[in-house]
Amino acid sequence: MKYFTTFAAAVLILASCNSAKRAQRTPPPVVTDSSVKVETASTEDSGLKKDSAAMETISVVLEKLNHIDYSTFSGRAGVTYKAKGDTKNFDIKLQIHKDSLIWASVIGPLGIEVARGVITQDSVRIINKLNKQYISSSYVYLQEQLGLPLDLGTLQDLLVGNPVFIDKTNSSYTKQDDTLQVTSRTRFFRNLLSALLPDYLPAVSKLEDVDAERNRSAELTYGGYEKAANARFPKARTIHVKYKTDIEIQMDFKSYTFNEALNTPFSVPKGYKTKK
Repeated sequence: MKYFTTFAAAVLILASCNSAKRAQRTPPPVVTDSSVKVETASTEDSGLKKDSAAMETISVVLEKLNHIDYSTFSGRAGVTYKAKGDTKNFDIKLQIHKDSLIWASVIGPLGIEVARGVITQDSVRIINKLNKQYISSSYVYLQEQLGLPLDLGTLQDLLVGNPVFIDKTNSSYTKQDDTLQVTSRTRFFRNLLSALLPDYLPAVSKLEDVDAERNRSAELTYGGYEKAANARFPKARTIHVKYKTDIEIQMDFKSYTFNEALNTPFSVPKGYKTKK
């Protein structure tokens, strides 16, 4: 199970609750060089009347960010996991029903499946084939490992490659030549997202915890974009988290499909011990 739990833990650390409370934010600095064309807009949350033109502008910009709309996703990725000086390499097969479930199969050395798991809106089930153990729990199981609230939708977006931790009511942006920078604040993170123009492709997302005492930060990178579904899919992803320990995950998708029928078999073999 260590392959599944280490991968899941490192990914899920970025999947804290997606619902964001409104809060004050500091907009990014604006370049003052008059020779460079800079466009900015922001949303305000002071309780005062908002500038409708600015609201419309930031709304349009956020709508243009590359975002894959899908019903199902299937993919296989090579994963490199680094933590505490240790490096693990394995493959993971993913099957995703949007807003419903994530099915994962972890493939270890020699192509042998070592773990299988299903995550739904309110449950986590894992088969540990190495230790013949079955774990059935709520999200509390993962929260206890990470100390974080979780959200299925955010995790699905993270795995598919959509931008995450963007609060449409508490954001600002700076657009300059071929680069877009979006600053957003959610309940848990301040997010500085850099995207490439003219296609609004997320490149780097830098997250800092709004609670300095938690001393948590993360950096997400997106690359290797290919045209897929109704947008572009980033085949290469890096998830780097600094929280209690330093974790880095590199994902390189070898294959992927959207909106096709999925097969998500999950059954507990006889003789497996149940852990709740």
